Amino acid sequence: MIQIAKSRPIPAPLPTRGTRHRQQLEALHTADPAACEVPDNTILHSRDGIYNDTGVKTQLRADQHDKCCYCESLFTATSYGDVEHFRPKAGYQQEWEGPLHKPGYYWLAYDWNNLFFSCQICNQDYKGNYFPLANHAAARAKTHHDDISQEKPLLLNPALDAPQHHLTFVKDAIKDLDDRGKASIKGYGLDRPELIKSRVDHLKGLQYARMVGAFKFTLPLDPREDEFLQELNLTIAEGKQAAAEATRLWREAAFDAAEFAGMVRANFPHLPQQ
Repeated sequence: MIQIAKSRPIPAPLPTRGTRHRQQLEALHTADPAACEVPDNTILHSRDGIYNDTGVKTQLRADQHDKCCYCESLFTATSYGDVEHFRPKAGYQQEWEGPLHKPGYYWLAYDWNNLFFSCQICNQDYKGNYFPLANHAAARAKTHHDDISQEKPLLLNPALDAPQHHLTFVKDAIKDLDDRGKASIKGYGLDRPELIKSRVDHLKGLQYARMVGAFKFTLPLDPREDEFLQELNLTIAEGKQAAAEATRLWREAAFDAAEFAGMVRANFPHLPQQ
């Protein structure tokens, strides 16, 4: 994970249709708060056509450089991805695989600060409605009248928190530094085997890029350079181009737009981040 900068202005239709429907949801809750707490009720149902609008999703993807807000995978070539609610809109779980409590954070269903772009695995297979608080009993915001600033979420907020203070990487392995890092690794599935393999492959690719970038391809050729060109059937000019591209990939590997930038920054802190 890396920290994400949310852009402005807030995309339509969140400030318009979103605001109107939020007011309707708040009125429904005010009319019968007890009914809104009944398990499986759908009184405070949000409209996915608003928060999942093309303009919203496009701006989220641009802010996050087409990466998942949690695992940092580049996945849009094979999946549409989800507009994710950090504070779950329909209900919440304090315990992992625990009961679903209602209502959820219905008043934040169209709040730009609560929306992110995520891969479907992080969102649907892992986080879902899981939203544990360190002070659940004392400060859980259960209605639109409550103050969410009093909450102490255990999950890291991609826009408000600096993930590197709570979790880190040793090569491709993710490690927690505190309770929030531990909860986030579990809640977002950041240690799932398939994701670890992707990080392993990415790290190896960067190591190879660094080595290829060290080639100069100037006459007279080093024997290793000559072997490289012959095996790949490349000219000297093409070899120089490959080395330049490898150097660029290495130097930009920790940029915000780079896949798994958080892992790269932890392993190679000397690389520039912009």
